[in-house]
Amino acid sequence: MYLRIIKKLAGILLFYFLLSMLIANLFAAETMPSDISPSDTTILESSACVSCHEKQNSALVEDWQRSVHATADPMVNCVSCHGVLHKNMAAKARRDEICIDCHGGKKDPVVHSYSLSKHGTLMQLEKNTYDWTQALELANYRAPGCAYCHMHKNNHDVGTTVRHDLMSSLEVEDIHDNTRAVCQDCHSPRYITRLFENGEAMLEIARKKIREASSLIEQSEKLYSEAELEPARKQFEQMQHHFKNVHLGVGHQSPDYQWWHGQPALDGDLLRIKDSIGELHRLKK
Repeated sequence: MYLRIIKKLAGILLFYFLLSMLIANLFAAETMPSDISPSDTTILESSACVSCHEKQNSALVEDWQRSVHATADPMVNCVSCHGVLHKNMAAKARRDEICIDCHGGKKDPVVHSYSLSKHGTLMQLEKNTYDWTQALELANYRAPGCAYCHMHKNNHDVGTTVRHDLMSSLEVEDIHDNTRAVCQDCHSPRYITRLFENGEAMLEIARKKIREASSLIEQSEKLYSEAELEPARKQFEQMQHHFKNVHLGVGHQSPDYQWWHGQPALDGDLLRIKDSIGELHRLKK
C-alpha cells in the first residue's frame, strides 16, 4: 500500500516538473526573439562567437582568420581577448592590459617602447578616465592604445600596421597606407609625411651599421675559425635586437627606443665587433 502511494506521488511530482519545464520553454520562445544577443551570464567558447559573427559580419571573422593571432600556437581566439562572458566583451578587449599580458609584459621592448612614447604616457595618466564602452572608431580617447592603432576600424587582422625589415617594397607601401589611415584620425597629412621620412632615414642609418658589422664578420671568416669568431657573432645577434628597437622606436614614436635603446646601442655593438675582430688581428701578428 505504501509503495503504491509513493509511486503515485513520484508520478505526480514528475508530471508537474515536466509541465513546468514545458511552460518555461514556451514562455522563453514567446518572449525571446531568435536573433537575441547571448545572455550577459552565458559562458562562451570561441567557436560560438565565430558561428554567430560570421552571419553578422563575415569580414571581421575573415580578418581574424588571416591574422597572426589565428595562426599562432597556441591560437589567440575570441575569448583570449574578449573573455568568456558576453557582457562588456568589447570594452574589455579595448584596454591595453589585454595585449600587454601576451606581448611580454610591461618591460618587453614591444610594450615598453609604446609606454615611453607620448601616446603611452598619456594613456597611463588618463586610462581610468576613458569610457571604454564607447567604440574605438569614435576616436573619443585622447591617446590611442594598442587596439586603436593595430585594430583600426575594427580590423581584426592585427598585422596590417606592423612592419619588419624583410618585407617587399609593395608590402611596406601597404603598411604605410594602413598606418597613415590611423594617424590621420588625429594628425595632419603633412606632419605624418614628415614622421615617415624621418623614420625611413633613421632606419637606413641603423641598416648601415648592420651592414658594416656583417661585412666585417664575413671578411674575417677567411682568416679565423668559428670558435675565434664566436664573440663577434654573439654580439651581432645582440645587434639584431637593438635594430628591432629602432623599428619599435620609429613605429611607436618613442625617443628612448629610437636613441638610447636603439642607435647608440647599435653603435656599441658595432664597436665591440670591431674590437673583437681587431683583437684577433693583433694576436695573429
